[in-house]
Amino acid sequence: MNGIRLRHLVFTGPNIDPAELQFDDGLNIIYGASNTGKSFASKGILFLLGVSASLPQTDEIPAYDAAWLGITLGDEGDFTLYRATQGGHLKLYRGLVKQMPADNGVVLRQEHDSKRTDTVSHRLLDAIGLAQKWVVRDGNGKKDSLSIRLLSKYAVVAEDDIMSEGSPVYLSGVPADRIFESNLFKLILTGKDDAAAVTLPKETVRKAAKAAKIELVDELLAQLDAELGMPPPDQQETKDQLDNLDASTSDLLARLQSAQNELDSFVVQRRAAVDQTRELEERADELDLTLQRFAKLQAVYSSDLERLHSIEESGYVLAAMAGRDCPVCGAPPGAQTHNHAAQDISVAHMAAAAEARKIEREQRELAHVVASLEAEVIGLRRTLQKLEDDVKALDDRIRALRPQEASLRESYETYNSELTRVVKVLDLFDRRTKLATRRAEIGAIATRRVGEAPHVGPDSTTLFDFGERVKAVLTAWKFPNAEKVQFDGATNDITIGGKPRSANGKGVRAVLHAAFNVAVFIHCIENQLPHPGFLVLDTPLLTYREPLTSKHGELTQDELALKASSLAEHFYKHLASLKEQLQIIVIENSDPPRVIQPLARIEVFTGQPGEGRFGLLARRN
Repeated sequence: MNGIRLRHLVFTGPNIDPAELQFDDGLNIIYGASNTGKSFASKGILFLLGVSASLPQTDEIPAYDAAWLGITLGDEGDFTLYRATQGGHLKLYRGLVKQMPADNGVVLRQEHDSKRTDTVSHRLLDAIGLAQKWVVRDGNGKKDSLSIRLLSKYAVVAEDDIMSEGSPVYLSGVPADRIFESNLFKLILTGKDDAAAVTLPKETVRKAAKAAKIELVDELLAQLDAELGMPPPDQQETKDQLDNLDASTSDLLARLQSAQNELDSFVVQRRAAVDQTRELEERADELDLTLQRFAKLQAVYSSDLERLHSIEESGYVLAAMAGRDCPVCGAPPGAQTHNHAAQDISVAHMAAAAEARKIEREQRELAHVVASLEAEVIGLRRTLQKLEDDVKALDDRIRALRPQEASLRESYETYNSELTRVVKVLDLFDRRTKLATRRAEIGAIATRRVGEAPHVGPDSTTLFDFGERVKAVLTAWKFPNAEKVQFDGATNDITIGGKPRSANGKGVRAVLHAAFNVAVFIHCIENQLPHPGFLVLDTPLLTYREPLTSKHGELTQDELALKASSLAEHFYKHLASLKEQLQIIVIENSDPPRVIQPLARIEVFTGQPGEGRFGLLARRN
């Protein structure tokens, strides 16, 4: 399927039923009373295609906050464009949806930008097959990129445009845009854009640009001369000075780095010595505390030994008296009948002696440990003294080296500053040379125009073929004098027997304009060229209006003649026959002929409360 098909147009809002239009492939007709929202539907389509920035502010629209346009993008499938009714960027959702789906969709910018692909314009043109196309705007070859806004005039024809006296090609009505609009017409009829065209500025612009460039270069040269001073320094002497300064600076830098490295080495050694001193002092303090505790333990051992020696001596005496006559009754040992616990005394004596030997061993071991710790403390104190001497020596070296390093640094900075100044002067000389060369090049550029302006619009063969298709369309519609129809390449408009379209009444102009748009699509279809795929015609059958109720007034003679014909029936039948290639939406005020009803999807806006559908949007009380 070529191009785009419209599937539905929906407006939604809180606390209000959705306002919806469904569209089928082929012919769709929306007709009914005035002021019921028929033209608003076409403007809503343009709004959701990103063509317009805002919707018309009707009385009904404030009740709706969102708009949805279901579309089929060629062979890619169904999508829905969403946009807040207040405007802004759009979102594209996959599938045909009419309320906020679960996925986030893809944000599409409303404004066309040839350098971006995240715009609604690029997305739609890419589906049509017209993305990244360029159209020449003026005789100098200036180009604009094709946007959906520029292409939309061929897909959605508004009521004011369809009856206008101007050419269907020159829809802007601005004479300055005619070259662009002719070349856009060429792009649509041939499928070939102007990307290869060479852009040349106008002669006056070229001369002015050249003078401006020379003036700018002269200003820059004056600024450089001011910076160099008057008189400027000799360039060769400055180069020699740079060589001398570069050598001196390199030597000073090497000496400074050597002094800095030596100074850094001393600082690192001093930091290491100070750190080691702190660690050894902490160790010495721990040993002093341990020796104090061991001294207290030695005192406890001595006290325990004195007690145990007393117990041992007492037990010895008591044990020795156990084999003698009783000192109380004088009875010999064999005659004694009482027990003085001699055995217990002996056991206590032996236990005290054993405990005393144990404590004496521990005391000797403690003395050995204390001697070892005292020796370690002495060694630590000697090491600490050496470290203190080393730190003092390093401090002396650092103090002695700092003035030398500072002097070298000051000299280096002085030389380097002078070196920077000289480099800047030489850079000014270099820039001045380049600018002078550039000024000479600009002055040598010729301002004479080369070549001729590119051809504007379609070639004569293409225009002739297109004119034949316009004639075929009007013939199918049974338009009176269709055999006399031609397409005038000079005015890019339709003539009937030499009579221009603009010389006819509004109704005839509308029918001819509609024939032009239908012929454009048939031409693209028959030549397998890209086209939008859908066509919206707002009031093409204006001739069939009722003069007493229409805002367009009485019918002219040519309109009366056309109204008396069977054109309306054949118009709708022909459009319905294009169902397989083109989707068409016709917006009308008058009823379509009864025989057309089976051939189209028809939506009626009655404009009468309580009688069918009043209009597109719900009325606000």
